[in-house]
Formats: sequence, C-alpha cells, structure tokens
Amino acid sequence: MMAIAPACEVVGFTAALGGYSDRWVGGAPGLTPLAISPRQRLDDALKAVSGLPSRGRDCALPMVWVSEQRREFDAFVVLTDNRTRAGKVHPSQALRAYRERLGIPAKLVVVAMTSLGFSIADPDDAGLLDVVGLDTATPRLIADFAS
Repeated sequence: MMAIAPACEVVGFTAALGGYSDRWVGGAPGLTPLAISPRQRLDDALKAVSGLPSRGRDCALPMVWVSEQRREFDAFVVLTDNRTRAGKVHPSQALRAYRERLGIPAKLVVVAMTSLGFSIADPDDAGLLDVVGLDTATPRLIADFAS
C-alpha cells in the first residue's frame, strides 16, 4: 500500500501495560508511529510490530488523533485481525466528526484478515469500504477507492 500511496503515515494500535482500556482489562489505548517502509521485507515489518503491547483495537483512534491535531488526510486504512472494540466513539462516527471538523471528504477502509460476520463501517456511508483478506489486488483496490 505504501508503494502506491507514498504520502502516508503508518501507526500501530497499542495499549498501555495491561492491555486495552475497558472493563475487563486495564490500560489505555493508543497509537504508535511505526518505522516501516515500502522497501522493507515482510519479515522485517513483522519484527517492527511484533513487540507492540496490543490486545484490543480502538479503530476510531486514527481519526480522533488527526482530528485533534487538525491534520489533513484523505483516507484512513485500518488493517485488523477483527478483534476490534469500540472506544468512546464508533469509528464511523469518528470519521464523520473528522470530515465535519476539517471539511475533508475523507474515506475509511477497514481490511479484516478474517471475517466475524460484522463490520465497523456504516453501510449507509459510501466513503467506507470493508475488505476481508489480502491478495495482490488489494492495495490497488484501496488506492482506487481512496482517490
């Protein structure tokens, strides 16, 4: 994906010691910038993320984080194993708030490695796309949708 859209930032979902902040586990959710480049081999990229403390993913965090910083992004791509938990705001609500705050028609693509039969995308929003699984066509599909 980074080779197709080089003007991007890569962050990982992380959680403070103890895991995701919810009623079952302590900790606070967050994002961590990742030093991953399009020229890296897959095994090197996996090493960059393998030690991150992460149990649940608040998939709204990317939109909330850039909205608070008033940074402009035209698309967000979330790769997940589908173990997602909503935080204070649902991801589709966070995207709507980001669009309104910055006046940008940003899009959201959620790529789940497995399907659990549900989606975090709002089916009534044409700016959200769900994808299950990855193959060589997925990056181009995402880039075409985002443009």
